[in-house]
Amino acid sequence: MRDYIGVLWRRKWIILLVVVVATASAFFFSYRQPRVYVATASISYEKSLDISTLAADPNEGNLGSVGGEIASLEVQSRANELLKAKGVAVTGFAVSAAPVLDAATGAAGNVVSITASSDDPRLAAAAADAYAAAYVAWREERTRSQLSTSIAALTKALSGYRGADKNSAEAVALAQRLKEFQLRADTATSSYRVLAPASVPATPVSPKPLRSAVLGFAVGLFAAIGLAFLLEQFDARPRSADEVARILRRPILGRVPRISKALLGEGAVVALTQPDGHPAEAFRLLRTHLELMRANNAAKSVVIASSTQGEGRSVCVANLAVTLAMGGKKVVVVDADLRRPRQHQYFGLENSVGVSTVATGQATLDDALQKVQLAPAAGADDVDLETWARGSEALSRLYVLTSGPLPPNPGEVVLSRRFAAAVVTLAAQADVVLVDSPAMLSVGDAAALASQVDGLVFLVDMQKATRPMLQQAADQLVRLPCRSLGVVIRDDGARSESYYSSYR
Repeated sequence: MRDYIGVLWRRKWIILLVVVVATASAFFFSYRQPRVYVATASISYEKSLDISTLAADPNEGNLGSVGGEIASLEVQSRANELLKAKGVAVTGFAVSAAPVLDAATGAAGNVVSITASSDDPRLAAAAADAYAAAYVAWREERTRSQLSTSIAALTKALSGYRGADKNSAEAVALAQRLKEFQLRADTATSSYRVLAPASVPATPVSPKPLRSAVLGFAVGLFAAIGLAFLLEQFDARPRSADEVARILRRPILGRVPRISKALLGEGAVVALTQPDGHPAEAFRLLRTHLELMRANNAAKSVVIASSTQGEGRSVCVANLAVTLAMGGKKVVVVDADLRRPRQHQYFGLENSVGVSTVATGQATLDDALQKVQLAPAAGADDVDLETWARGSEALSRLYVLTSGPLPPNPGEVVLSRRFAAAVVTLAAQADVVLVDSPAMLSVGDAAALASQVDGLVFLVDMQKATRPMLQQAADQLVRLPCRSLGVVIRDDGARSESYYSSYR
């Protein structure tokens, strides 16, 4: 369930967008539909007297046939005449009829509902009443016609009897039957009568914008969830740190959060600008894990590498260097990214001399190194307990060797003997040398730097890295001459931040 919820959370904006669009679209299209009003008139059927097979109607009492009879031209013509007499339009509505089913048994009773729908509520009511009256009148005329046909047939049959045959039992029975039909014809009525006239509807039956919006929300939610899982199947990004470790075949050293724009606005080195925040605490935890790995592998110079540009490698180097220095280590940062250097910007340093000038012999290492003060110099020798506890007395524990002017051949510069000698010299004088390198999969500088250092830490941004990219990086890491110390995961860090907040 946690994995499924994680998929939904990662795709929450897509889900929200699909749900909002589906709900709004359903409401909008429903709201734009014309209003439809429905009025219903009821007629009831009463079984007529038996008028012999000569007058029997095959549809007599068959309520299911009422709908077809109402749609006939005869009934329509009668209904239109009634509507014209009332001054009502004979178009703009639809009429249908169906037997009313018994709620208990589900069987049809003796009541038929005649329903008229229109965008005009008064027209709907008038049409339902007109069709009900027209059908009742049509059934009455049909009954009279049937009786007339029966009377004519009986009269013709009696005319065939002559003389003494008129007194026969058969003739007497036909004469008696003729009198009954003549009496019935004088009082003939329809088997149907109007039970309840239609009333003018107050509200339309459609559209229902709110109901449509609810249905749109439900359909959109199911579609969005399905789309989220479909996109997850096509998403090549790793789903967890364990998957990254499995692909790279390296242990996880730690996790660092993706620093918000608000914190970056105050400075990329959050270990200095926000020392009590969650990002700084994450880098301190990474420092502890890195120190353990360095002790086991005797690695004094470490290059920080990543697959592609923009994964936060330079920010990680700067903050890790500050936390190591505040922990009492003598740290040197070497900005070997001679294509897009960032360390001089993060620490606010000049970049007129650096790696490029040292490697080409234009400047000495002592001249190129720049000291970074981790606390104001005034009063640094006399600090209180709280300031000391934060480690701000370590003023000269961090040096930075910036990139210097960008050379036209950065790959050859980092492979030069002078650069290798500079790294060896710095490793002998400092406790830790952190080397910032270009992206490993973009250029070959990172592989060249690996031959100059003792260890390598690989940074993976969970939002930018893909499985094929990590697989390609894993193939390159196997061939590097330095020891691989582990992997640093960069993600949103929501879970770790909640743990840190609860601890505080």
